Amino acid sequence: MRVSAFVIFGLLIWAGLFLRFFHLEEKPMHADEAVNGVMVHRMLEGESIPFDPTHYHGPSLGYLALLSTGLYNVITGDGLSEVSLRWLTALAGVLGVFSVSLFRRWIGFRASMVALALMAVSPGFIYFSRYFIHEMLFVLFTLIFLYFLWRLLEKRDLKWALWTGGLLGLLHATRETALIVLAAAGLALIAVLGKNLKKEARWIISGNGSRILGAAVLCALGVSVIFYSAFFTHPRGPIDSILTYFSYTIEPGHEKPFYYYLGLILGRGTALGYLGEGWVLLLGSVGICVSFKHRNRAPDGYPGQGRGESGYSFHSFLAVYVLTTTAAYSFIGYKTPWLALNFLAGWMLLAGIGWAFAFEKLSTSWMRFGWTALLILCLGHSLYQSHLLAFRYSTHSRNPYAYSHTSADILQLVDRIETLAGYHPDGLGMRIDIMAEEYWPLPWYLRHFSAVGYWENPPPQSDAPVRIFSLSDAEGIARIDEALYTTELRGLRDGVLLLVAVEKDLWERQFSTD
Repeated sequence: MRVSAFVIFGLLIWAGLFLRFFHLEEKPMHADEAVNGVMVHRMLEGESIPFDPTHYHGPSLGYLALLSTGLYNVITGDGLSEVSLRWLTALAGVLGVFSVSLFRRWIGFRASMVALALMAVSPGFIYFSRYFIHEMLFVLFTLIFLYFLWRLLEKRDLKWALWTGGLLGLLHATRETALIVLAAAGLALIAVLGKNLKKEARWIISGNGSRILGAAVLCALGVSVIFYSAFFTHPRGPIDSILTYFSYTIEPGHEKPFYYYLGLILGRGTALGYLGEGWVLLLGSVGICVSFKHRNRAPDGYPGQGRGESGYSFHSFLAVYVLTTTAAYSFIGYKTPWLALNFLAGWMLLAGIGWAFAFEKLSTSWMRFGWTALLILCLGHSLYQSHLLAFRYSTHSRNPYAYSHTSADILQLVDRIETLAGYHPDGLGMRIDIMAEEYWPLPWYLRHFSAVGYWENPPPQSDAPVRIFSLSDAEGIARIDEALYTTELRGLRDGVLLLVAVEKDLWERQFSTD
């Protein structure tokens, strides 16, 4: 029975990792992906992209994408594409899954393997591993940062200080929410230090402590400055990375209630079946109780009191950190489903602790087998959800993770424009006027066209052979000469339609035969 359970367990993990890379090109680019992709395209063209504190997250995604797309090109021979960009975040998703195993020295082998499996097949983690956005890198760097931070607490030496500082710098260079991670980790450390806080404070201000922590701070600043300054070519970048905290605004439509993330994870019954991972929160709650009530409990397979070399409880640190980050993200009004991953990874570690604790309390082998079988059923259902949401319903409104996602209809529009360009004498130099407030991800798909205009204030006259309007732009649509243009409707995303006007001569040419 143990061998069979282990084989099934391994196959589920492998399948979850495989789904992160399978057919990455199928789903149309989300607007956020397109923004990031266009920046990488411009960087590959030799253009410097300074950090903009009002629009973009940290620059690490773009620079790492330059490396990953180059490597992907060497391996496959393909250039910049949806696949080569998403390959980076898919790889980060896989590395994030395996980084969970770093914590087994403190939470035990069983707990770490359960947490690893939960993350490997998680619908949210699989879905957003297939997105070219910052989240998977941020989750990966967060987990490694927490590992290095606790090792620094144990070892108190320069090596771990430099690693901790370097990862903190990478976190800040990835997303401004690094401040939440740092604050939550600091609060969790204060909580576990408890009555030893004064003693630890004396070590911090001592010569050795100041030297070690000073090195960590300098390393964090150095890594962050390198990225935000565009490798010392944009001196204002590091300043802007601080100013971004003072220019924070919630864009209309992104406000969500406090319970939004917990509801997303708990899930609900739908026409597609149950969509959610309620067992993660249930087991994680058990893990929190274990972390506070059994602080001296040794992880399975490890000697001692389970406090590691520091003498402090990593379980308690983890519980406080996860509860703090969950509360912080829940209180912030701006919410998108991918932000939940930043604390969901911690809940999975706690769920591993909760499952392993219950497993050890079961008295017979048959009860343990049943407990393991129940876990495998939950993992199997998560994997089923992942396949359903990442492929068949990847852009559907029923998908809780498809947040303002681009309609698959946009790919038909792009195919139409590329076909028309083939019949136009200017080819990729064919003029295209886009007179719509919402048009992303079109700049990504039309990046090879040299004469595309994006107009906030539409010009009164346009002789472009292809013109694209928002359906809500009644004034612009009224100016279309029906004697010269043929029109068709295309969907950009739910609730956003585009009217495409094409010169009749060009339109008819695409259907002509020799």
